[in-house]
Amino acid sequence: PSEAHAGKVGPPSFAQAQDGLTDIGALLLALTLFGACLSIVLALAGSSGAVQNARLLLVVAAAGTLLAEYIAGPREPTELHPVALLAAPVCSTLVAIAERVVRHPHTSGGITLAAVVMTTTTVGVWLTRRARRALDAEREALSLELNQPGHRIVGETVTEARAEDLRPGEEIVVESGEVCPADVTVTAGSARVVPWRGARMSIARGEGDVLVAGARVLEGRLRAVVGWAGLDRAWMRLTQDIHRRADLWTPLVRWSKISGERGAPVAAGLAALTAFAADYDFLTICTWAVAAQAAVAAPAVAQIGVLHVNRAVLDALRRGIAFRTADALDRAGRVSSTAFCARGTLLLGEPEVTNIEPIGPQEPTAVLALVAGAHSGVTRPAATAVLRAARARGVLPDAVRSPNVEPGFGVTAVASNGQPLIVGSRALMLREKVSIAVAEARITELEAMGRTVLLVALGGRLIGAVGMQDGLRPGARAAVQHLLDVGVEPVLLSGDARETCEALGRALGIEHIRPELLPGERGQEVRRLMDGGAIVAVVGHSPADDAALAAGDVSVALSTAGSSVADWGVQLASDDVRDAALGIRLAHSCRREAWLGLTLTLVPGIGAALAVAFGLVPPALAPIGTLGGSLLALLRFRGHA
Repeated sequence: PSEAHAGKVGPPSFAQAQDGLTDIGALLLALTLFGACLSIVLALAGSSGAVQNARLLLVVAAAGTLLAEYIAGPREPTELHPVALLAAPVCSTLVAIAERVVRHPHTSGGITLAAVVMTTTTVGVWLTRRARRALDAEREALSLELNQPGHRIVGETVTEARAEDLRPGEEIVVESGEVCPADVTVTAGSARVVPWRGARMSIARGEGDVLVAGARVLEGRLRAVVGWAGLDRAWMRLTQDIHRRADLWTPLVRWSKISGERGAPVAAGLAALTAFAADYDFLTICTWAVAAQAAVAAPAVAQIGVLHVNRAVLDALRRGIAFRTADALDRAGRVSSTAFCARGTLLLGEPEVTNIEPIGPQEPTAVLALVAGAHSGVTRPAATAVLRAARARGVLPDAVRSPNVEPGFGVTAVASNGQPLIVGSRALMLREKVSIAVAEARITELEAMGRTVLLVALGGRLIGAVGMQDGLRPGARAAVQHLLDVGVEPVLLSGDARETCEALGRALGIEHIRPELLPGERGQEVRRLMDGGAIVAVVGHSPADDAALAAGDVSVALSTAGSSVADWGVQLASDDVRDAALGIRLAHSCRREAWLGLTLTLVPGIGAALAVAFGLVPPALAPIGTLGGSLLALLRFRGHA
């Protein structure tokens, strides 16, 4: 702030107001815990009327402060509904009061149960809020950083605009040192940018590139068109939007919350029926029902899944991985196979010519000239490699005529001498009835080394072969290992020959290969995998691999975060295949740990409730069992942080 404003004191902000409410809530929770624990300790003083009255007053006071905390304190939509959470503390207090009024023989046990329920509920609320604090702070920091003002272009003028006021289709300008306020497509300028919030590298961006909100311009200036704004931005959808937040709408989280809110009354009813069948009196039946309710409607039942989902989403965003919907996160966690469209994901997509093998009287330069001529007007990576090799060797491309590019097969044309020219795969030679038997052994040898072979036929006769080697992308092996670590089978989809794919599979540790696939056939191959019972994720680039991406249960598209072209399930801000595999791994780990945490939370309490139902242990043990399970689950959550 400027010196002129340094001494001014304004009204408290919303965040400050929330902090104040949080402080009041923490104080009320502390008072609740103190009163409940003191009531338990006083049980050591005996069961005289005065002691029971004092204990009951402490329990009533604790119940009052707990109710006050839920009225005055801030509520998170991920928490159990207050009615479900407070039913056991309130009802146990009412039962204890009734038992004291009628001088029930089990009055002391009823007061103890009420105090234990109050204690376990309060401790559970405090533990889950404490575990959630760091995640909530990160979400708040993310929101603040992404909602910095930007500069909107209106006509010939540039005006400042709040990030939430920007709309799709508007033009903005991002200067050096500024944060991009929306998901945009660059229309002019060039800059060095940190591509997403928390990224550890900087990259060059220019016309046609996509940027996500939160990208920071280090050097340069960009003009861009807004694609997604407000809560539709890639980094905001699952963290801030109440209608799409992952911690509210992931199926596992919803099931956990429903089990606490609706399962608890069912458990209470079953416990009451059991007590009724055992011919207990009305207040004892109520005691059993309250114990079962408290065992199921514990704070951690709803929150343990929320914690794991929030951490998975935030961990993914730190690596530039954005799940489009909560359902996409859930489906990614159930994936059993991941298919890689090899070119550009596991492979660099920048092949180099390694061999020129003439067959018959042809010279290597003549073979290369024909191949270069056939690819003169082609923009594929293989064509670029051939033309680069021709230039390096000083070979002029042959002046071919009427080239016809057939994706996945090769090129047919007419050579400068008037003879038909065919350059491409085995399948193309077979279709054009060109025998390759004379070179079969050498072709197989090159393919076994992991090289792609372009065959060359002139006048219906095979005259040569060109071997091309594409290097592995950095991190390709790590990407495969990410999947193997969580039990996901990697699958290789490629247009190369089987021998070439097998060599690549051996280098990467991939056993399942699907070779010799045309680009248009990869979607059908993915559907065949799904027909076999697999839940399939597809990793690729858009638009080159759109057919395969659209066919999978989960689509993982590289370099598409912030783009409005297609709604892929998992969108990456980077081009790193490791991040693609890491997204699947994070989703798997999230699902596994959330289910395990829920099991650890519920099973001890349910087991204790059953023991209560059969009269093996006192009712107060049921909520204690759930609290013990909650502690185990939360300790495991912290241990995996």
